[in-house]
Amino acid sequence: MNSYLKKLEKPSKSNYPPKAWSGAFGYPDTSELLNLSPSNVSLERFREKRWCYMGVIHPDVIFGCAVIHLGYISSAFVFGFDRQEKTMVNFAPIFPPLGQVRYDRNPEQGICSYNSIWGKLIQTMDSVNKTHSINTSFKTPGKSITADVRLVEPENGISPMHFLMPLGKRKAYTTKIAGLHARGQISINKKQFDLNPNNSFAIFDWTNGFFKKKTFWNWACGAGTSDDGTPIGFNFSKGVYTEGLLENIIWVNGKPYPIDKIDFKYDASNLKSSWIISSQDNHIHLTFTPEGVRSANDNLGLLKSQFIQPCGSFKGTIELPRSGQDTNRYNISSIGGVVEEHYAQW
Repeated sequence: MNSYLKKLEKPSKSNYPPKAWSGAFGYPDTSELLNLSPSNVSLERFREKRWCYMGVIHPDVIFGCAVIHLGYISSAFVFGFDRQEKTMVNFAPIFPPLGQVRYDRNPEQGICSYNSIWGKLIQTMDSVNKTHSINTSFKTPGKSITADVRLVEPENGISPMHFLMPLGKRKAYTTKIAGLHARGQISINKKQFDLNPNNSFAIFDWTNGFFKKKTFWNWACGAGTSDDGTPIGFNFSKGVYTEGLLENIIWVNGKPYPIDKIDFKYDASNLKSSWIISSQDNHIHLTFTPEGVRSANDNLGLLKSQFIQPCGSFKGTIELPRSGQDTNRYNISSIGGVVEEHYAQW
């Protein structure tokens, strides 16, 4: 494996930035990594950004949820897309942080939760039992989502990727995993989907850091199996991290491999059109076909968020180098996941 994935040493003037490592997180929390002030009344707490995203991919449903804390405002979202009936149900309440949000600063052990009059979302990380869990319930007249889900490691295990990203004078930290399995139940408008680890895959994205006031990015993430049955997961992005370190990773049989810069080609004015996703090292050639879309154009003064996030399926090829000039080639007919275009002023 590329030396780029060696375990991170504690940051110092000689080894920062950038750094990436796989396996265990290895720190009590992100306070030291991000040089956070110990004071709860520090102004930097209003600039700090935190979110935890968990997604589930099943032949009949695509589900995603996140707890989001931006210092001066907090929110959550939960969405479920019924792939059979082609219906999307989405909840995305926004509130000042008046006690509704909890966000522990360890990506392996702790809780990220949101409670409001609209519902609740509780995400629990448990490194001892090697599981993440989702417990959520949102209901309004005419629509509802509930979920009780466990994200578990595949039988042969999977290695998370951790990144300490340079962002000008500050830093951001993120953990990514694509290729977990899921068990439990998801209910969309009272229609229940039972998740079996044999055909239910999951995505995990935990982030804490300081981002530029105006940020634009593309993102793609998916998990499933190639045509020969090999477990595949991937996380690709463009735009947000540009200073020497990329969070572009493919997991094959649970092992992460770094990928070069990713290009996204799509028509944002046509939400049903395909996305072409390719890497500059020529290892990734994927076409994404949208099945359903969630989007928003929020303007709350200090905070602006404009995004489209289609969910659907990827097809194409992934190639990874072997010894010499050979490559392992994986053909993909259908792997579920999401893509995104997002502009944030925060």
